[in-house]
Amino acid sequence: MSYLQFTFTSGVLVFGLTFSGCNAPTETNSDVSAVFDANAATIAHAFADFQAEDEHFFTHFAEDAFWGGTSLNAPDSIPLSTVAPMYRELWGKYDYEMVGEPNFLPGVNPVSKETDGSVRGYFKWNITKAATDSTEAKTVQVKLYESFDFNADSEIDWTQVYGNLQLAYAMLEE
Repeated sequence: MSYLQFTFTSGVLVFGLTFSGCNAPTETNSDVSAVFDANAATIAHAFADFQAEDEHFFTHFAEDAFWGGTSLNAPDSIPLSTVAPMYRELWGKYDYEMVGEPNFLPGVNPVSKETDGSVRGYFKWNITKAATDSTEAKTVQVKLYESFDFNADSEIDWTQVYGNLQLAYAMLEE
Protein backbone atom coordinates (compact mmCIF):
# COMPACT_ATOMS: atom_id res chain seq x y z
CA MET A 1 0.00 0.00 0.00
CA SER A 2 1.42 3.38 -0.98
CA TYR A 3 1.60 6.33 1.38
CA LEU A 4 -1.20 8.06 -0.56
CA GLN A 5 -3.46 4.99 -0.35
CA PHE A 6 -2.67 4.63 3.37
CA THR A 7 -3.42 8.32 4.03
CA PHE A 8 -6.66 8.15 2.05
CA THR A 9 -7.72 4.89 3.74
CA SER A 10 -6.83 6.27 7.18
CA GLY A 11 -8.71 9.47 6.43
CA VAL A 12 -11.81 7.56 5.32
CA LEU A 13 -11.58 5.37 8.42
CA VAL A 14 -11.29 8.39 10.73
CA PHE A 15 -14.06 10.18 8.81
CA GLY A 16 -16.26 7.09 9.01
CA LEU A 17 -15.60 6.57 12.71
CA THR A 18 -16.24 10.22 13.41
CA PHE A 19 -19.61 10.23 11.70
CA SER A 20 -20.67 6.77 12.81
CA GLY A 21 -19.89 7.85 16.37
CA CYS A 22 -22.21 10.85 16.12
CA ASN A 23 -25.17 8.70 17.09
CA ALA A 24 -23.52 7.55 20.31
CA PRO A 25 -23.66 10.93 22.11
CA THR A 26 -27.34 11.30 21.20
CA GLU A 27 -28.12 7.89 22.67
CA THR A 28 -25.92 8.62 25.65
CA ASN A 29 -27.49 12.05 26.10
CA SER A 30 -31.00 10.61 26.03
CA ASP A 31 -29.94 7.92 28.51
CA VAL A 32 -28.40 10.56 30.79
CA SER A 33 -31.53 12.69 30.35
CA ALA A 34 -33.73 9.77 31.45
CA VAL A 35 -31.47 9.14 34.45
CA PHE A 36 -31.63 12.85 35.34
CA ASP A 37 -35.45 12.83 35.09
CA ALA A 38 -35.67 9.78 37.38
CA ASN A 39 -33.19 11.30 39.85
CA ALA A 40 -35.03 14.65 39.84
CA ALA A 41 -38.23 12.75 40.67
CA THR A 42 -36.38 11.12 43.59
CA ILE A 43 -35.35 14.56 44.85
CA ALA A 44 -38.94 15.82 44.52
CA HIS A 45 -40.10 12.87 46.66
CA ALA A 46 -37.29 13.47 49.16
CA PHE A 47 -38.30 17.14 49.45
CA ALA A 48 -41.95 16.15 50.01
CA ASP A 49 -40.88 13.70 52.72
CA PHE A 50 -38.63 16.33 54.29
CA GLN A 51 -41.46 18.88 54.42
CA ALA A 52 -43.77 16.25 55.93
CA GLU A 53 -41.07 15.38 58.49
CA ASP A 54 -41.49 11.80 57.35
CA GLU A 55 -38.86 9.18 58.21
CA HIS A 56 -39.25 7.90 54.64
CA PHE A 57 -37.00 10.86 53.73
CA PHE A 58 -33.94 8.84 54.75
CA THR A 59 -34.79 5.93 52.42
CA HIS A 60 -33.84 8.05 49.41
CA PHE A 61 -30.22 7.95 50.57
CA ALA A 62 -27.65 5.17 50.37
CA GLU A 63 -26.62 3.78 53.76
CA ASP A 64 -23.14 5.17 53.14
CA ALA A 65 -24.35 8.60 51.94
CA PHE A 66 -22.42 11.72 52.87
CA TRP A 67 -23.16 15.44 52.97
CA GLY A 68 -20.47 17.89 52.03
CA GLY A 69 -19.85 20.20 54.95
CA THR A 70 -20.55 23.67 53.56
CA SER A 71 -21.22 25.73 56.67
CA LEU A 72 -18.71 27.61 58.79
CA ASN A 73 -16.12 25.25 60.34
CA ALA A 74 -17.99 22.16 59.09
CA PRO A 75 -16.06 18.96 58.36
CA ASP A 76 -15.51 18.12 54.68
CA SER A 77 -17.97 15.24 54.77
CA ILE A 78 -20.70 14.22 57.19
CA PRO A 79 -22.20 10.71 57.12
CA LEU A 80 -25.93 9.98 57.02
CA SER A 81 -25.61 8.48 60.50
CA THR A 82 -24.72 11.97 61.79
CA VAL A 83 -27.10 13.94 59.57
CA ALA A 84 -30.24 11.88 60.30
CA PRO A 85 -30.41 12.71 64.04
CA MET A 86 -29.68 16.37 63.28
CA TYR A 87 -32.58 16.50 60.81
CA ARG A 88 -34.90 14.80 63.31
CA GLU A 89 -33.92 17.41 65.90
CA LEU A 90 -34.56 20.23 63.41
CA TRP A 91 -37.97 18.75 62.53
CA GLY A 92 -38.81 18.90 66.24
CA LYS A 93 -38.04 22.62 66.33
CA TYR A 94 -39.04 23.95 62.91
CA ASP A 95 -41.43 23.47 60.02
CA TYR A 96 -40.14 23.54 56.45
CA GLU A 97 -42.00 24.55 53.32
CA MET A 98 -40.60 24.91 49.82
CA VAL A 99 -41.66 28.16 48.23
CA GLY A 100 -42.53 27.85 44.54
CA GLU A 101 -41.67 25.08 42.15
CA PRO A 102 -38.29 23.39 42.46
CA ASN A 103 -35.78 24.38 39.78
CA PHE A 104 -33.96 21.12 39.00
CA LEU A 105 -30.85 21.41 36.85
CA PRO A 106 -28.67 18.66 35.39
CA GLY A 107 -25.32 18.22 37.08
CA VAL A 108 -22.01 17.47 35.45
CA ASN A 109 -19.19 15.09 36.21
CA PRO A 110 -16.43 17.23 37.80
CA VAL A 111 -13.73 15.51 35.73
CA SER A 112 -15.33 15.12 32.27
CA LYS A 113 -17.63 18.17 32.58
CA GLU A 114 -20.39 16.14 30.89
CA THR A 115 -23.91 15.70 32.24
CA ASP A 116 -24.06 12.62 34.41
CA GLY A 117 -27.62 12.31 35.73
CA SER A 118 -26.90 14.12 38.99
CA VAL A 119 -29.29 16.84 40.11
CA ARG A 120 -28.59 20.43 41.13
CA GLY A 121 -30.95 23.25 41.81
CA TYR A 122 -31.92 26.54 43.36
CA PHE A 123 -34.66 26.42 45.94
CA LYS A 124 -36.42 28.77 48.36
CA TRP A 125 -37.50 27.41 51.72
CA ASN A 126 -39.60 28.94 54.48
CA ILE A 127 -38.42 27.78 57.89
CA THR A 128 -40.89 28.45 60.68
CA LYS A 129 -40.56 28.27 64.43
CA ALA A 130 -44.03 27.69 65.85
CA ALA A 131 -45.65 30.06 68.31
CA THR A 132 -45.59 29.27 72.01
CA ASP A 133 -47.57 30.70 74.91
CA SER A 134 -45.02 33.50 75.21
CA THR A 135 -43.80 33.98 71.62
CA GLU A 136 -45.28 34.50 68.20
CA ALA A 137 -44.51 32.24 65.26
CA LYS A 138 -41.44 33.32 63.37
CA THR A 139 -40.59 32.53 59.73
CA VAL A 140 -37.48 33.15 57.67
CA GLN A 141 -37.00 32.50 53.98
CA VAL A 142 -33.69 31.08 52.82
CA LYS A 143 -32.46 30.54 49.28
CA LEU A 144 -30.39 27.40 48.80
CA TYR A 145 -28.32 25.83 46.07
CA GLU A 146 -28.30 22.06 46.53
CA SER A 147 -26.58 19.24 44.68
CA PHE A 148 -27.30 15.51 44.74
CA ASP A 149 -25.17 12.71 43.30
CA PHE A 150 -26.47 9.16 42.95
CA ASN A 151 -25.02 5.67 43.14
CA ALA A 152 -25.71 2.82 40.69
CA ASP A 153 -28.82 1.86 42.71
CA SER A 154 -30.37 5.34 42.13
CA GLU A 155 -29.86 6.29 45.79
CA ILE A 156 -28.49 9.68 46.80
CA ASP A 157 -24.92 9.16 47.94
CA TRP A 158 -23.56 12.71 48.08
CA THR A 159 -25.37 15.92 48.98
CA GLN A 160 -24.27 19.51 49.36
CA VAL A 161 -26.38 22.42 50.57
CA TYR A 162 -25.19 25.99 50.07
CA GLY A 163 -27.01 28.86 51.73
CA ASN A 164 -26.94 30.84 54.93
CA LEU A 165 -28.77 28.33 57.11
CA GLN A 166 -26.72 29.26 60.18
CA LEU A 167 -28.02 32.82 60.03
CA ALA A 168 -31.57 31.61 59.30
CA TYR A 169 -31.60 29.44 62.44
CA ALA A 170 -29.98 32.21 64.50
CA MET A 171 -32.71 34.64 63.42
CA LEU A 172 -35.42 32.14 64.41
CA GLU A 173 -33.86 31.81 67.86
CA GLU A 174 -33.61 35.57 68.56
